[in-house]
Amino acid sequence: MESGKKGLPVISGIGIASLLAAQFVIFLEGRGLGIVSFSLQNAVAGFCGGIILGGLLFSTWLPKRFGAPCAVALTMMGALLWAGSIFQNNAIYSYGACFWGGAVLPPLLKNFFARSSSPGFHLGVAFAVGDFFWLFLYIFPLSDESLQWLMLCLQFVSGGMAATCLFKEQPPAEGLEVVRKSDKLTVISLRYLTAIAFIFFLLNAFIDITFYRVHSQAFPIPAQVHLYTWLAYPIVGVLIDKYGTDMRLLLFCIGGGILSPTLVIITEGTVIYWIIYVIDLACRGIAQLYFLLVFAQIGRHSPRRGLISAIPYLAMLMAFLCVYRFVEHFPGTVPVAFWCLFLTTAFSYVSSRIQYALTLSGVSKTPTADSEDKTEHKAFTPQESHKSERCRADSIADFALKYGISLRERDVLCLILEGCDTSAICGRLHISENTLKTHIRQILRKTETRNRNALLVLFFNEENMEKEAEARLESF
Repeated sequence: MESGKKGLPVISGIGIASLLAAQFVIFLEGRGLGIVSFSLQNAVAGFCGGIILGGLLFSTWLPKRFGAPCAVALTMMGALLWAGSIFQNNAIYSYGACFWGGAVLPPLLKNFFARSSSPGFHLGVAFAVGDFFWLFLYIFPLSDESLQWLMLCLQFVSGGMAATCLFKEQPPAEGLEVVRKSDKLTVISLRYLTAIAFIFFLLNAFIDITFYRVHSQAFPIPAQVHLYTWLAYPIVGVLIDKYGTDMRLLLFCIGGGILSPTLVIITEGTVIYWIIYVIDLACRGIAQLYFLLVFAQIGRHSPRRGLISAIPYLAMLMAFLCVYRFVEHFPGTVPVAFWCLFLTTAFSYVSSRIQYALTLSGVSKTPTADSEDKTEHKAFTPQESHKSERCRADSIADFALKYGISLRERDVLCLILEGCDTSAICGRLHISENTLKTHIRQILRKTETRNRNALLVLFFNEENMEKEAEARLESF
């Protein structure tokens, strides 16, 4: 899909912004405004089912040449269902329209991240457009029928943009390697990050429903707070593009989301109340932006990039649906206390596993990931060890024999010991990055080490022990 130089993904960006705006229209109903005539739960469930269908349809089940016609068909189906809900006054049509509307999200995300030169900033702009649209609806509320017509237009735009992206999609250039089988480490990191994202959005949904959707009915939140939240998304997107996916940003969002309910209750009726609520809203959107960028980075070499990129969005909707149903069936103080206990436990788990999952997936740009590797490589160079080439070769041979490392894996180990990075090793051995990862995984498995740093420590510790043993023998 990606061809030529990356730039500004206008078409897919418009489609994503339209889909976000439609989402905001749906979620407005949950704030007690009563401007949407169908069930919020069913609408969210429809979006979830559509995202799963679209991810599988456009990445696995459907040949590429049928992608654009299928997107057109989905768009027309959704538009017809919205029209049916307007003229027939039947909510079932609306649920079906939400289902078909969510199906175009995966191909939109795939095209967006493949074409964007600054994905953080560009996605932040899309978020800002959607949030500003939310503000527009707050200030100028529409009738039920007008909102349904608006949903029809938004779905038509998002589907049309998805069809255009699929129509312009180009096959991979010759010689370009496409990963068909998921890297084991990537799969493990995806599981961790999916669990982390789902836990975060569970916390988010619980806070939103319990403290803002129910609590704010007696003390409504003014629309003016949304004048400020939309500015946070492009600013944070620029920071992510520049500094990477630092986990401290996500921890800040988690902490802000957890502390905001307590602070809101304490400061109710004051100006600080609105400030805290603005921070809470910004933290939710920034976390969603963060997860979308991380998952898109993980799935960048996968043919299912669209589906992988949509996982955070899907996790957010499913978490909201679960909490909504729970609070509806189990109201009262005891469930709230249970959820508070769950918040504390989940927060502890999330904060302890985020960096591990990011490092495992290879997307972390924090000092604990990349710079540490470089430091370790630098610290254990052959020059600093004052070993001759022959002694080093003997040490590597003994190490390889002890752990059952093959000849080709030995070549990789030698270059790792020299401090070479991934691109340098691939160039010197004339192998692909995926093949190199396979060799490194085998070496780590055989030596029972978790990463390159641990492998280096193991090798030089054993080498030093051998050196000490030889020195003692010579002294005798």
